[in-house]
Amino acid sequence: MSKLERLVGTWLQVSIDTVAADGTRRPLYGENPKGIVIYTSDGYFSLMQARADLPKLQSGLPSKATADEAKAVITGSIAYFGTYSLDEATDILSLDIHASTLANFTGNPEEKRTITLLTDSELKFTRSFVREVTLETVFKRAT
Repeated sequence: MSKLERLVGTWLQVSIDTVAADGTRRPLYGENPKGIVIYTSDGYFSLMQARADLPKLQSGLPSKATADEAKAVITGSIAYFGTYSLDEATDILSLDIHASTLANFTGNPEEKRTITLLTDSELKFTRSFVREVTLETVFKRAT
């Protein structure tokens, strides 16, 4: 089975940590993040990640969120989708993000992930985050 064939499917979030140059780890979305990434065989993907403890909006309406509620949601979650390609020789996953809750991601040709582990049941990848910090993401296969 090729790496691309192994990648296709639905993956559930296990962890998402920032890792500093000195090895210090911090969970980006708390100890028990919730998330999913889906890779289709025709090159599309969709990802959503969030803190497990995101606040419910008191009003129930996104348009009426308080400043604190809005800040908690935007700093505690991300969602985006688009198309992807995998260079099986280098394990580089390249993303063409079509839309995102963080518009800065949209249309950025430098959105790349390095797959560090891909088995039938586990997916790990890293990407540069900020300055000398790497983002390390772990998923387990759902299906």
